[in-house]
Amino acid sequence: MRAILTASSDEGQLIILSPEMERQELRRWRQTRSFYCPQCEGPVQLKVGDIVTPHFAHRKDATCSASFSEGESPRHLNGKQLLYQFLSAGNHDVVLEPLVNEISQRPDLLVKTGKSKFPIEFQCSTIPISLLEKRTDGYHKAGMQPIWILHTPAKLASRAEGVGIFQFSKFQEWFITKTSPEDDVLLTFNPHNQTFHYFSSLLHVVGQRYIGMHRILPLHFQVFPFARPKAPIENEMRQYSNLYESLRQKELQNRILLNRKGIKDPFLRSCYEMKMLPTQLAPWIGVPIPGNWAFREADVEWQFRFIHFLKRNEIPFSDVATYSIERFVHGFNGNFTEKTLACEQYIHFLSQQSIDFASLKTDYTENVVLQLISERFLANER
Repeated sequence: MRAILTASSDEGQLIILSPEMERQELRRWRQTRSFYCPQCEGPVQLKVGDIVTPHFAHRKDATCSASFSEGESPRHLNGKQLLYQFLSAGNHDVVLEPLVNEISQRPDLLVKTGKSKFPIEFQCSTIPISLLEKRTDGYHKAGMQPIWILHTPAKLASRAEGVGIFQFSKFQEWFITKTSPEDDVLLTFNPHNQTFHYFSSLLHVVGQRYIGMHRILPLHFQVFPFARPKAPIENEMRQYSNLYESLRQKELQNRILLNRKGIKDPFLRSCYEMKMLPTQLAPWIGVPIPGNWAFREADVEWQFRFIHFLKRNEIPFSDVATYSIERFVHGFNGNFTEKTLACEQYIHFLSQQSIDFASLKTDYTENVVLQLISERFLANER
């Protein structure tokens, strides 16, 4: 049975279940009143247990399901109720579980501000990413920008606030959004503690691993549009730099000590052909340039392989054509265009630093990692 929080009464009144409603009163309603689905107008049952959030449910043989999302869990129902209360208390024009007729979709909430409408989806269960994209495309076709809020993952809810290293699943990564050109944010909500958990200023490291800021915001301090986290301050950016450098060194050590492919490993093969040990790489090989998240590989790997590619083809840093970059990125999985842009950013960085092939074994000591991180986050504040 599909669970919903809204239903029409015998009198045609829209009933919205809220946490303040007494279960005893709801049980009385269940015995004395009838309720109907606001979409299909078919009868629904009022479910009032001792543990699960009270809700309405279609009967097993009901056919009204097309516009509803996947089956409701108690935490999903509770989260929707809390978000509805929060938005209603802020005098926003908000509707719970409305049907968007033109696309036959029903977001958890719909907030209207002026001429704009914002569907809000609170996602608790793991579903195919293709379904998330389909629903998002539907909202875009209706001229609306959806706001997806992920239920705070259990392994992240207990993490201390501040700078840290975070591992996200591919599903969780999908919910990362850009609040500015280079500021990636994952917004999550924990109904149990009534707290929002922000994972912001995310700096990709390798795979699904990021360095970022974790901040906790109680529900009663939240605003709409949802609060935007501040960029890291100076001492926090130094923590970013130290963590990044530490992970870079660990990556290089692991490639030597834990590698099972031997010389067949593309990175080690590049090192062999360039007659260099991984520990000899200059500090400007493996830096967090803008757009580095396009590569799943560590920065030190794809950047050195790029340098090897240019060296092998006798292409100077100062004269790299787009088609040469495209040849290189074809050897990696993922978005072709985004990887090309990342390589162009790296070439731009090398040009700014006046680095050429002759400096591959340089004593270059400038802290370029801290420099790049500072430029990135300070730009977000402007």
